[in-house]
Amino acid sequence: MTSTTRPRTYPVELSGVTLQVTEWAGDGDPVLLLHATGFHSRCWDSIARLLEGMHIYAVDTRFHGGSDRHGEVNWLLMARDIEALLVELDLHRVVGVGHSMGGYLAAYAGARQRERFKQLVLIDPVIFSKQYYLEHLASAEAVSPADNPVSRRKNQWRDSAQMYQRFKHRAPFDKWDDQVLRDYCEYALRAVPRETALQLACDPLHEASIYLSQKGNEQIFDLLPRLDLPITLLRAPQDLENPFNFAASPTWPGLAEALPQARELYLPDLSHFIPMEAPELVARVIREAVQERWSTAGS
Repeated sequence: MTSTTRPRTYPVELSGVTLQVTEWAGDGDPVLLLHATGFHSRCWDSIARLLEGMHIYAVDTRFHGGSDRHGEVNWLLMARDIEALLVELDLHRVVGVGHSMGGYLAAYAGARQRERFKQLVLIDPVIFSKQYYLEHLASAEAVSPADNPVSRRKNQWRDSAQMYQRFKHRAPFDKWDDQVLRDYCEYALRAVPRETALQLACDPLHEASIYLSQKGNEQIFDLLPRLDLPITLLRAPQDLENPFNFAASPTWPGLAEALPQARELYLPDLSHFIPMEAPELVARVIREAVQERWSTAGS
């Protein structure tokens, strides 16, 4: 079923930051959608359309979309933003859904505010092995964001149509659902004062900084035992030979076993961009979580 409900987008003022939220009105327990690094809340539009009648909140995390961009780039800072948002919106019995970086944020917030969540859906979350964090930190801290290839992404666009035409035949976008790609392009750009061209809402330098800012993220391992709620983990294949393959899974293969109550759906035919390539599958898993059903469909 495809939703015809039009969402409402509005700012939520928190202590020290304003986050932009897109809300689809509906019934039942709320669904909280958290996007990946470099993306925005409207990448979830196609999935929201498939969840007719559900009450959905999609958030632009700090440095992304229509949310504030100030402060030091730090994943724990962004995670605490989500904690504050849950309190401000007074959400309970939440189904937290996070993709990539958003999966990390959902797990962190879910552990710290366990009483507000009933289930989590973690889609290829950026949660590495503890050893990898220890080895990665030293090398990552020595790299300037300006030297990361992500910082050199094209950042001058005439409009979203130009962006769509450029991406639709290029990897990894050529495997995306067409409407998801259109939604991504439609909301990815913003006007900048004294600039004639539109620019990416998540500045490439900020995006590169987020990839490199892993200091302190190993704290998630101390929180895993607190995630004693049903969790569905969707995971794509890894690419151990190419650490710069952004289409490969960043998820530690041992994560499901380290969680108290998790099932894993391994998806060998999909890439890291699972919500973009298979929105129907992701919508089905979210619906199962809202209805408190666990299914092995798609595994």
